[in-house]
Amino acid sequence: MSSENNHLSLPSEASRPSLWQPQPIDKVTIDQVLRGLKRRSAVGILAGALVSIGFLGYSYLFLRSYRHSVLVQVEPIQSSGARLGTTLESVHRLALISLPLLSGETKGDVATLVQVLNSDIVLRPIYEKFLVENPDLDPKQYSYQSFIGSLKIQPAKLTSGNRLLDQSSQKIIEIQFSAREREKIESLLGILVEELKRFSEKEKQNQIADNLRYVNQEIQKTLSQIDDLEDQLNQFRFQNRVVRPDLVASQLNSVNSGSSDLETYLSLLDNLISARNENRVKLESAQATFKSLEGQLRLSPAEALAAANLAASQNYQELLTKLTETETRLAGEQAKVNENSPTVQALQEEKRLLLEQARQEARQITIRNQDQVRQPETLIGYQSAVSGSLIEKYIETRIELEALRRADAELSNQIQTTEAEISRVIRLANPYRKMEQRFAAAQEALRLLLQTRQSLQLQIAQRDFTWRVLSDIDNKEEYQVTPRLLRALVIALMLGGVSGLLLALILDWLDDRFLEVEQIRQQTPLPILGEIPLTKTFDQLAFSRLETPLTLWGLQHRLPSATPAFRESFYFLLTQLESLGLPRSLAITGTVGKEGQTTLAIYLAVAAAAMGKRVLLVDANLRQPSIHQGLGIPNVAGLGELLQGEMPFPHWFSLLANRAERLWVLTAGQVQQEPMILLSSARWFDFLEGAKDTFDCVILDVPPILAAAEAHRVLAAVERALLVVRLKKTRREAFAQALQACDLSLQQKLLGIVVNGVAVNHRDFRGYQNSAAESAVAPLSI
Repeated sequence: MSSENNHLSLPSEASRPSLWQPQPIDKVTIDQVLRGLKRRSAVGILAGALVSIGFLGYSYLFLRSYRHSVLVQVEPIQSSGARLGTTLESVHRLALISLPLLSGETKGDVATLVQVLNSDIVLRPIYEKFLVENPDLDPKQYSYQSFIGSLKIQPAKLTSGNRLLDQSSQKIIEIQFSAREREKIESLLGILVEELKRFSEKEKQNQIADNLRYVNQEIQKTLSQIDDLEDQLNQFRFQNRVVRPDLVASQLNSVNSGSSDLETYLSLLDNLISARNENRVKLESAQATFKSLEGQLRLSPAEALAAANLAASQNYQELLTKLTETETRLAGEQAKVNENSPTVQALQEEKRLLLEQARQEARQITIRNQDQVRQPETLIGYQSAVSGSLIEKYIETRIELEALRRADAELSNQIQTTEAEISRVIRLANPYRKMEQRFAAAQEALRLLLQTRQSLQLQIAQRDFTWRVLSDIDNKEEYQVTPRLLRALVIALMLGGVSGLLLALILDWLDDRFLEVEQIRQQTPLPILGEIPLTKTFDQLAFSRLETPLTLWGLQHRLPSATPAFRESFYFLLTQLESLGLPRSLAITGTVGKEGQTTLAIYLAVAAAAMGKRVLLVDANLRQPSIHQGLGIPNVAGLGELLQGEMPFPHWFSLLANRAERLWVLTAGQVQQEPMILLSSARWFDFLEGAKDTFDCVILDVPPILAAAEAHRVLAAVERALLVVRLKKTRREAFAQALQACDLSLQQKLLGIVVNGVAVNHRDFRGYQNSAAESAVAPLSI
């Protein structure tokens, strides 16, 4: 095989990631959870069944109790002091307003009685008397709350045919009690019936009067609370200068109806923004007009104002008129005579004097604008060339422009102030809303209290009750057993299912062994090159012995006895290795041992020899050699004697030139020195090089990485190595330590992983089994 075929296209050690890449716990998928449940299904089912059976037994022995119900008929009688002629219907017409109670609103006299009977005033004396008659009950274990939970007093649900009667019109109540012993139920029901018979009109009237006094006290407290809350609201409004800062309209009363402070400020902000936008439109128009006029006049605003003042001065205008006349006369004389004429010189002097007077007049008029108009004499005669109306319009536009700018600044300030107020009101909205909600809740509580007081006042005028027991308390055959079997069975199944699932997940999580191939893929980027199934039978191999004097064993015949799935898995593995480039020297190792690497090395060598390759199988596990045991051959002079120098190196070419065997085996032999020393010697490397030159592939059974230090020496000397992982045997911790040890210097050596002990459905290989049975008659020769 050429070196090109031996080359494996794998990344360099510097760029290759770590071989151990555990999956984080937060990356666990539902599929992995379901796989774990499937692996532990037997344990989960067994645990769930035990829990279900245990719960059923516990519920029968400790949770079983009895329950009995009695019906009591309520008969209306006339109260003492009632007016003659008062009927039941007339009293009922008085009680149109429902009485709000803790359990909800109920209508009618029976509903009121049920609420009274469920009160502590009636039930606590019954509980104390029940404890006296049953001294075996411990008040600490059987508390008053437990007593109330076992007792239920409610209007009876009576039917007429298939129709449920209206509870508000019936006059029967149901009393139900549960206990562990039937005698306790009989005792309690007897006490309760006696107490009901003693429940007189005076007791009821006193109870209603007490309730009425309590309600009146609560009304006064609520009124005080409403006053305090109203004062707090007013104080909040006064301190923060608001009326109602929240955006939601108040529902307290009609006084607070209308828009809120936030709505008012938002409306004001919209108006201010609109006004500023309109003002800016006018400002842009005025600026355009001003620039146009400024371009026509070519004057600053101060110069234009000074020109207007000069145009309004009478003395200045007279000086300009005289100056014009003098210039006219001077032009006429210059046309007649030369410039040295006395008349021309006199006119020029007069012009100079008039011009000086005009300048003096201009300085006097523009004295107020001397900071803006530096040379007022430049304006002399300007007003004559420009229309006065144009200057006036220029000045008016300037004034309008200044006014619009001041208005824009003022509107911007008002907008900023309004936005600040809106932010302040928004911050005040939440506390104000909470105060308003408390105020509304207090008002609602006051309404309910007033309604309750009215109902209690009406109850004082209503008729009282007397009772008649309609059930037989002593008939123990009517006692029901709780919990019922169906309910207990459902609870048991639920508890069993949940406990089974939890136990299965916990056991699967605590199990540190690899149980599936997918678990190995999730922990390392190394490829899974082969999956070796379980087998109970192995092929029968026959060897010939060759003395050199080094003892070599050549495979003569092979009688297939292993399962087809087992044999085919090695051909699959060999195909994977060939696709990557079968190395000339290949080490088979494990993590801690007993993972089947020796068996894998033997059958991989057998498969390679069957494919026509000349293979040398070497037992490099000098501490615990096992290839000779797997092949059934004696461990005579082998690798150990060769490395110790007791035997010379064989001449491989001449030795095997006339031999037809494709598979040769070199056992470990008898080792007298430390394996670490032998496998670090030059003879070891010389032996390995000579074997690689002679055989197509040299397969070495190497000690586990974590069990022997010389394993690293062997792995460093070979071209590639396979790591064997056995399901239900190899632990994740050992696997991680082995990969981390290879990360240091042997990362490029590991070609991949071979998983041993994979469960395979042998029905898929039924055809192979038949062919194997037919070919078993004739042994295969390799």
